Amino acid sequence: MKNIIKYIAAVACMGALVPAGMTSCTDMGGDGVDSVIWNGSQNPDNTSFHNPVIEPSVEAGTVVKGASTFVAISSTTQWAKGLTNYCPTLTTTNLMNWTVANDAFEKTAIPSWNDSRVNSLSIDYAKTIKICFWMFYTLEGGDGIGYAFSTSGQGPYTDKGVLLTAADAGATTIKNPFFIVAATNYYLCYTTENGTYIQKITLKGAKADAASAALSGTRTLIGNANMDDVAIFRKSSSELYLMFTVKNGANTEIRYARAGSFTGPYLDKSGNDVATTSNGELLIEGGDVMINPENPMRAFMNSDQTHVYVAYNATEAGTAQMKSGFARKPMLITPIELGDDGWFKSSVKAQKGWTSPRYE
Repeated sequence: MKNIIKYIAAVACMGALVPAGMTSCTDMGGDGVDSVIWNGSQNPDNTSFHNPVIEPSVEAGTVVKGASTFVAISSTTQWAKGLTNYCPTLTTTNLMNWTVANDAFEKTAIPSWNDSRVNSLSIDYAKTIKICFWMFYTLEGGDGIGYAFSTSGQGPYTDKGVLLTAADAGATTIKNPFFIVAATNYYLCYTTENGTYIQKITLKGAKADAASAALSGTRTLIGNANMDDVAIFRKSSSELYLMFTVKNGANTEIRYARAGSFTGPYLDKSGNDVATTSNGELLIEGGDVMINPENPMRAFMNSDQTHVYVAYNATEAGTAQMKSGFARKPMLITPIELGDDGWFKSSVKAQKGWTSPRYE
């Protein structure tokens, strides 16, 4: 009897703790103990996630999906003044909750072909070869694209030096590489003052001491000179989305175009080629707090194939720099709904705070 009284008292006390999403009704015909009816969670954690997903900065960074883990890697930065992070990495299994790992480069093995920091990079997972993670990067003030490899997404990476110079691309500047793997085909995108190009590459990765990358075939122009920071999202073998940064006055925004193959042409809704004069369709613009979205890193489709989750940088108004003096560019993940016609249903604004739906 004492135990029953204690149980009833405990349940009565729990009534004060029942959240708004739960309703309790007294069972008048029973023993007087309340029944609890669950009407679904009102906790945002169960239906949403919080943006930015990574702070303070993943400047000019990249995201890659390995066998079971996502890895985000920033350019070389200082999250704390005086303490250099040589491309710091973070990991997650769900795109939403990230854990700091290690630097992608060990201090004694940073790229040395130019005495400067890594200021942009892209990584993808070549799962069919033993040396499976490949990084392509630029160094600040440099005129080339270097590459490195690892057997782990977060590294450490072994640098192999320069793959491609601006002169090789018929230009005076070269920047912002993007690397993407499609089965056993490998593509490298890069931007020059003449526009953005895509070119196939070959990878040799059976043994670490013989691992190498090389250009293959000819480069193809896929974007005009207004575009920067390109990324390709591959929905299927014949549905590809080119995402890129474009200036809009003093601000930046992310736009996109579509193609049926990696080499394009990438077209806007009116059928205009973004390799000529079109700037594509608006995808992400600045909001009230998070401004200047840029650098689409990579995009991922949810399991229901209803939303594409785009990873990118934006700047919080009034906090463009960290105390270290390095750029403060958090990473956001924004879900954008696809229409039945293959185009995104609408553009979105970069927003700080709760974001839904969660990535599943």
